[in-house]
Amino acid sequence: MACKLCETKKQSELKIYQDSKCTAFLAKNPAILGHIKIIPNQHIPIIEQIPDFIIDHMLVIANKISSTLFDSLNIQGTNILINNGISAGQEIPHFTINIIPRTENDNLNFNWEPKPVSEDDMNTIVLKLKEHTKNIGAFENEEKQTPIESSQPSQQLDEEGEENYLIKQLTRIP
Repeated sequence: MACKLCETKKQSELKIYQDSKCTAFLAKNPAILGHIKIIPNQHIPIIEQIPDFIIDHMLVIANKISSTLFDSLNIQGTNILINNGISAGQEIPHFTINIIPRTENDNLNFNWEPKPVSEDDMNTIVLKLKEHTKNIGAFENEEKQTPIESSQPSQQLDEEGEENYLIKQLTRIP
C-alpha cells in the first residue's frame, strides 16, 4: 500500500514548495484554512530516522513558510507540530511537520492540563535523560562533495608577487 502523503506530494495543485529534500503542500483535511504539511522527499516514518542535514533543512523551510503565512494570510500566530509515532497521534507512517495558521478566537485548542509530578520522579527522569543525552551534539553532515578544481595556477602569489605560504597550505586542505 502506497503512503498517502507520498501520493499527495505528487499532486501539484496542493504543492506550494518543493526542493531536493522536502515538499510542502496544503493539507487535504486541514485543522484550519492554510494548514500546511512539510514532508521529506524520501519515505521516512519518524524523526529519529531522518538524517540531521535533512531535518535541519526542513525546519528552516518550516520557518520560512510560517513567515509566509503571516504575510499572506494576515494571521497572528502558528503552531508548528510534529506527531512522532502512533502514540503521539501520527496517523500515516511518514514524518510530517504541520504548520497551522492561528488567529484570535479560531476555536482550535492545543492546550493540555499539566500533570503533577513528584520531586522524586522528576529527579529520576532528569538522571535518566542526562545519562542518555550526554553524547548529543555530533551531527551528520551532507555527503561530502568532490572538491572543485581551481582554474588558477597552483602557485599562489601575495601582493608583492611572492609565493604565499598560507594560501599554499589552504589549497592542500581537502
